[in-house]
Amino acid sequence: MTEKVLDNNVLVSIGIPFFNCENYLEDAINSVINQSYSNWELILVDDGSSDSSTKIAEQYQNIDSRIKLYCDGTNLGLPSRLNQLSDLALGEYYFRMDADDIMHPERIKTQLAYLIDNPTVDLVGSGLIAIDNQNRIIGLRKGLNKDFYSLNDIVNGYWCVHPTVAGKTVWFKQNKYDPNLKRAQDYDLWIRTIQTSHLSKIEKPLLFYREASTPSLQKYKIAAFNSIKIYVKNREIIGSMKAIIFIFIKLVKLFIYFIYNLFNLTDRLIDRRSFKLESNSYQEYKEILETAVKSKVALQVMK
Repeated sequence: MTEKVLDNNVLVSIGIPFFNCENYLEDAINSVINQSYSNWELILVDDGSSDSSTKIAEQYQNIDSRIKLYCDGTNLGLPSRLNQLSDLALGEYYFRMDADDIMHPERIKTQLAYLIDNPTVDLVGSGLIAIDNQNRIIGLRKGLNKDFYSLNDIVNGYWCVHPTVAGKTVWFKQNKYDPNLKRAQDYDLWIRTIQTSHLSKIEKPLLFYREASTPSLQKYKIAAFNSIKIYVKNREIIGSMKAIIFIFIKLVKLFIYFIYNLFNLTDRLIDRRSFKLESNSYQEYKEILETAVKSKVALQVMK
């Protein structure tokens, strides 16, 4: 690790967009507060929540000056909020995160050290531990770990899961998400930028990713059709024939998901994404997770 990181001189911006996430937001924020690296700002942007999410965010803003809440009462959608977050970021480096996920206590320290030690890298992802809605560990998410990813890797989905990404703030300010894409906006951004950007990945799991909070046929269908839209709009980058092949594959996967959903078996598809952990590793990550979400203050929020 570099002396610069040890000296805690680098300001890091963490961006969390949220919408009706009262069941998970406290854990997400606590996992930022419990980071081993402390020179950060946490930007919370509400996308028109109607539950107690905003009240939770307000209370944390009141107890920690590093936490900033932005709330305009409107629902603009995730990609617009992601662009807003990077525009608001003051740090030299920017960390993505979702409101239903949990940071490993060493996440910022580890990814920041990697970015500083590898100045040609624009974005770095990480491995992750999948969890369910009750913070129970599902397993270690499968993936391909490389120091440099190609266009072919990105199109095939071999890079990383979106909320594990960290990178140079200027990169996010210069490369925007497409506000017209309801889902898979990250996938589109990686495809559009991979030929001029250096994307890398750390194998170590640095995020507890909530696999089970979003599975539904409707959401999968929206993601699938947005992916098809991405293949069409980026066919000159991908190649027309490859774009057609990927569209066909996506439609087949949608049909398979429909069949699994018909028989209430979608959890099996989620389980297939992860490796089961050995008992020692399971216990280790269980303890890390408990440490990450441990609250240093009791909030009184009426839900």
